[in-house]
Amino acid sequence: MLKRSCAPCLLAWVMLLYPIAGLAQPVVVTSIKPLQLIAAAVMDGVAQPAVLIPSNQSPHHYVLRPSDVALVDQADLVLWVGEPLETYLTSLVAGVGPESVVIEAADLPGMHLQALGGDALAGDEARYDAHLWLNTANALRIAVALAAELVARDTANAAVYRANLEAFRDLLSRAQEQLRVRLAPLAAIDYVVFHDGIAYFEQEFGLRHQLVMVPDHENQPGVRHIMQIQQMLQEHQPACLLEDVNTNPATVSTVLRDLPVKRITIDPLGHSLSADKQGYALLLMHLADAFEECLPPR
Repeated sequence: MLKRSCAPCLLAWVMLLYPIAGLAQPVVVTSIKPLQLIAAAVMDGVAQPAVLIPSNQSPHHYVLRPSDVALVDQADLVLWVGEPLETYLTSLVAGVGPESVVIEAADLPGMHLQALGGDALAGDEARYDAHLWLNTANALRIAVALAAELVARDTANAAVYRANLEAFRDLLSRAQEQLRVRLAPLAAIDYVVFHDGIAYFEQEFGLRHQLVMVPDHENQPGVRHIMQIQQMLQEHQPACLLEDVNTNPATVSTVLRDLPVKRITIDPLGHSLSADKQGYALLLMHLADAFEECLPPR
């Protein structure tokens, strides 16, 4: 009886245990959850993008851990907003090796950037509003740039990335239509925001807040500012206050005192959402839910 060689069997096992070079999916690392949601839509069915900042942390005050540095070092592609929001990432991103790709969302061609305060960015003004992911056209531009890099790097899954991009484009179009219908009745509502972090969303869907309770999210308001805000709240009698999930409740209580203002929590970072192909659209829908909650009963 002839004895068959086991070499083909051994080779088959090796191929199962160790991916063939060039077939491994790219490792994508995003800085914040909204970018992870966009990346998850593009990468659906291929791989899961990672995110640096945990759901219980704010990008304004985050301190990188050694594990974060290691994750970025291992990444094939790093997606971040830019220095105004993520100063802590600047030196780390600058040190990424030549074999890796870095996408800075704010620098992408055609991005719509607003100046702080919600106006259009003027000239070479550097201090743009960094919450740019809350504009659906910006989200699509980010997805297009990411898909292009993934197609070039992972040709085996190029068709999947392209199909996912078109599905995301369609999802955004349908979400825009729904949001315009839902938010149109709220255009005349007087409301206050604790932190000016949803201006892109407001501008796109025809909303406008009366005042911002804390203009600088990095600093707590002083006594004079608190007194001014209290007086303005008494004069305007807003329908509600929109405060984000990272707002200090004690600060809000100090400012509001006994004023009868409805407090509604918004989540412009999508902390509670699953990173899947529906996640970004749900982020926008949840913001709309908050505005509808602000609408006075009829």
